[in-house]
Amino acid sequence: MIHTLIFDIGNVLADFNWRGYLAGWKLPKEEHEIVEQALFMSPMWKEVDRGACPDEELLNLICKKAPGYEELIRRIYAGAGVAVQEYAYAPGMLKQLKEMGYGVYILSNYGKAFYEERKPYFHFLEYTDGQVISYQEKQVKPEPEIYETLLSRYQICPEESVFFDDLRANLEAAEEFGIHTVQVTGYESILEGLGRFGIRLEL
Repeated sequence: MIHTLIFDIGNVLADFNWRGYLAGWKLPKEEHEIVEQALFMSPMWKEVDRGACPDEELLNLICKKAPGYEELIRRIYAGAGVAVQEYAYAPGMLKQLKEMGYGVYILSNYGKAFYEERKPYFHFLEYTDGQVISYQEKQVKPEPEIYETLLSRYQICPEESVFFDDLRANLEAAEEFGIHTVQVTGYESILEGLGRFGIRLEL
């Protein structure tokens, strides 16, 4: 019997469209590729999510990877929070699940500045029973420690829970704890995933 539903934020409850955001800058092809690789595709992005180092320190390291583009990278980074927009279905879906009696939780990789900027626009948070956000814990998915934090803090039974995430690596890490998983590719995949566990929403 499933009692707990766990959701990632990016590409599950909110659209993380960094490619669209970057395209909106209308950079020449070479500059676009340099910024893409130095910023959004950089391993440093995960360290932003971890929150163990100050953003400014990480940004300095990112800029060193693209000499001559520091000012541009800093401007793009400063506005990147808007790349995440809540999906219209998210608040109503979580509200309905909560009213059905399920425990509803968030498990998400998210950097401090970006999360605090977007949090007021995440209306779905009103319908959650708790959140584990990476920068607050200094832990990131798919490392096992962040799953341990979620399970122990909220006394969640893994076998009675389902985790919805868009990335296979994050789901595989959850499965190591015995958590059921659903890979999210859009709203329909969430509905199908819920249906596999006998959970039907009123559309």
